[in-house]
Amino acid sequence: MANEQQWRCRTEPESRRPIFAATLFIIAGQTWVAHSLALRPTWVFPAVATALLVASIAVYEVSASPGMPARVLSYIFVTVLVVANAASLVLLVHGVFVGSTLGPLGLLTSGLALWVATVAVFALMYWEVDGGGLESRAAGYEGRYPDLVFPQQQADQQGLAPETWKPSFYDYLYVSLTSAIAFSPTDTMPYSLRAKLIMGAENVLCFATLAVLVARAVNIAHG
Repeated sequence: MANEQQWRCRTEPESRRPIFAATLFIIAGQTWVAHSLALRPTWVFPAVATALLVASIAVYEVSASPGMPARVLSYIFVTVLVVANAASLVLLVHGVFVGSTLGPLGLLTSGLALWVATVAVFALMYWEVDGGGLESRAAGYEGRYPDLVFPQQQADQQGLAPETWKPSFYDYLYVSLTSAIAFSPTDTMPYSLRAKLIMGAENVLCFATLAVLVARAVNIAHG
C-alpha cells in the first residue's frame, strides 16, 4: 500500500528548463536517425516536434499555472516523438530485411541510436503523464493517484527517503531504461491503465528494435 501521506505533500515543482534542453537532444538524435535511414521528407517530424517544443516553452514560461491546453500540447508533443521513432523503426526493419544504402555497421549504429532515442522519449512520456504531470505531482497530485508507484512511495519503505520525496525526470529515465532492457516493470510498478499501455508500447518498440539489431548482427557474423 502506497504511503499516501508522503506523496500527497506539496513540494516545489521540478524545473522544466533542463528537460526542454534534453528534448532538443532527442529531436537532434531522431533527425540523425531519420536521415541515416532515409526517412523522407526528413524534415517533417523534426519540424513538427520543434514547433510543438517552442509552443510548450512559450506556454510554460508565460503561465504560472498551466492548464489543460498546456497539458494537451505536452501530450501531443511526446506522441509526435513516439510516432517518429515508430516510423524510423519501420525503415530499420526494411533496411535489414529488404535492403538499404547503409552498410552493416551503419544499420547497427542507426538501430542502437533509435533504441536510445526510444528510451529517452518514453522517459519524457512517463514524466509528463504520471499523476497528471509535473505541476500536479508538486501540488500533492491534486486529488489524483500516481500512474507509476516508486519504491520510495511505498509504506514499507518509510525512512529510506525524505518525506517530501517526489520522482524527478532522472527517476523516469531509470524506469524507461530498465523497462526497455527487461521488457517488464522492475522496481516501479505501473498502476493505471494508461501507464500500462505506455510501458507496453515501449517494451514492444524496444524489443522489436533489439530483435532487428540481433538479426543484423547474425547476418554479419554469417557473412
